[in-house]
Amino acid sequence: MEEENQVRITSFLEETFYITSKKNTIYRVKLTEKGLSLQKESNGSTKIELIPLCDIIGCRCMRSKKQNAGSCACRPGASKSQLRLVESTEVTQPFDEYDTSAYLYIYAYTIKKARVKNARRRERTTITLRFRSFDRYEDNLREASRWRLAIKCLISKIPVPKTLMSPSHGNLESIVNACPGEQRKLLVLLNPKSGPGRGREIFQRRIHPILSEAEKPYEVHITKYSNYATDFVRTKDIFQWSCLLMVGGDGIIFEVINGLLQRPDWEKALKELPLGIIPCGSGNGLAKSIAHSRQEPYNSNPMLISALSVVKCKQTPMDLVRVETKNHILYSFLSVGWGFLADIDIESEHLRAIGGQRFTVWSIARLIGLRTYKGIVSYLPYNKVPIVENLNNGNIYCKEQNNDIKIPHSKSFGDELDRFGGIRESKSYHDTLDGGTNGLNHVLNNCNESEVLSDTIELETETQTQTRHRLDSFYSATSVKSTYFSTGSISSYHSMDDLEILGKEGENINENVTYGPASSLPALTAPVPNNWTQINGEFVMVHAAYQSHLGQDCIFAPHARLADGIIWLLIIKAGISRSQLFQFLLGMSTGTHLTVPGVEMIPVKAFRIEPAEGVNGYLTVDGENVDYGPIQAEIFPSLANVMCP
Repeated sequence: MEEENQVRITSFLEETFYITSKKNTIYRVKLTEKGLSLQKESNGSTKIELIPLCDIIGCRCMRSKKQNAGSCACRPGASKSQLRLVESTEVTQPFDEYDTSAYLYIYAYTIKKARVKNARRRERTTITLRFRSFDRYEDNLREASRWRLAIKCLISKIPVPKTLMSPSHGNLESIVNACPGEQRKLLVLLNPKSGPGRGREIFQRRIHPILSEAEKPYEVHITKYSNYATDFVRTKDIFQWSCLLMVGGDGIIFEVINGLLQRPDWEKALKELPLGIIPCGSGNGLAKSIAHSRQEPYNSNPMLISALSVVKCKQTPMDLVRVETKNHILYSFLSVGWGFLADIDIESEHLRAIGGQRFTVWSIARLIGLRTYKGIVSYLPYNKVPIVENLNNGNIYCKEQNNDIKIPHSKSFGDELDRFGGIRESKSYHDTLDGGTNGLNHVLNNCNESEVLSDTIELETETQTQTRHRLDSFYSATSVKSTYFSTGSISSYHSMDDLEILGKEGENINENVTYGPASSLPALTAPVPNNWTQINGEFVMVHAAYQSHLGQDCIFAPHARLADGIIWLLIIKAGISRSQLFQFLLGMSTGTHLTVPGVEMIPVKAFRIEPAEGVNGYLTVDGENVDYGPIQAEIFPSLANVMCP
């Protein structure tokens, strides 16, 4: 009884739905601060499933469309292939006057257990609630709209308006207008040449549908030359956008961060504009590190996890590192490298067409032709290494709040958003609960195994009076393509022609003034302080990282966190055997590389690398080649903010 009372206390809306194909099955659906509770009652048995609120990204309302052949959707004998839905706010569409139902679509991405042991994945779940208790469409829409309003408020973490939730409140327009939403668009900077060069296609097919479901309008700008993103964020009024979303590899992130630090108002820009990452490059170290820090199943679907990080409107601080070379000052988010890994990163550029496999191929080449480098490595040790904890943000972001409101009815409406039609639908949700299959299951053509799978549940209200006959119904999700719409003027693409204020094409990132926090390090030409440790000798590699991963399959610093204030400095001196180095390379996929003899990782606050004169080589900052010579770096904790799941 106590548990039942607790559900009633936290419940905002409740409604009873049923499934036409199962006469003895009903669903009691409740919206609480935990999420959407689905209580299935069938033949005396009861099962309860919860769609967590933190897994719901959006919802909208639709209405059945009038048939061209003169038949109505609810007419007996109408085939399922004829059924269509249109947005409820689209006045130009001919609605089916015989079907007064309002359809509320709720989009969620829930954690599923895969068949492989301990494997998890996120899978798309679409809950369709058909409101048809009234004879007038406007009355049904008002009920659906209350549900939508409550869901959107809970997602946005703002109070649900009590007066609008009351069944006695009959003003549909006020309910629709009260729905929260971000007025500013997302700024999308897309590098079409990232990784294998499919950034534009990936965004349109995989990311755009999720942004649409979450009702996130955006403005896309395609990069046209090197440092385009740097010029853009440095010169534009970026505060007109709500977030900077980068579609590409680690290179475009490097450009954006350095462009922000070249603005006089850099502090405000870093504080108010979180960074979102859609991984389309060869490495994608930051995207994987963000997912890893939240224990998200990134490898099962990197695009999905990264897109959900953007639409959930959550952000977390991230350290940045100020890097000084003999000619320039840069800001880094990932790593600084010298030697073995830096050589692989730069020299494998001509194999970019094969994606991340280029690193594997060139690792073998560099292992055969092993090089060593003479120089001096100095560092300031980190005195206090924090205890590493495994954080599960699912629990953090799904905290319950006490609320004694009990509201009996609902809301929803649609916007001009679309979704890509090549997403594969899986078995319906009510059959998942049964453990069986359903005849409505279907698979759309032209989709591959990497596409997001979808669960669907279609429920409808019962009639509220005994004198009225129940209307015929149909499964609204059987025509999936009909629920995809054009974004119209809400989202847009732009090319270089729109950037009159940008500098000359190919302008060097470092020809502009770099701002940022003041450095506490001595000049690069001055000796390091006495409290620094110095190592003079010959090295195979020196690599400093501040994220857990350098790539999707490379967990370089297992204990690193996004904002721990630590640079993890890995040093391998000359003398290590090729077999040990090969073991080191294999171990980076699991983090066991640190157990290889001759490999040392040191937590530091700052470091300096001074290669010996007269010897050529590569120095990289976030995978970008920089001036070869003395280089030093220091960490600035929590300087930027990134979007996270």
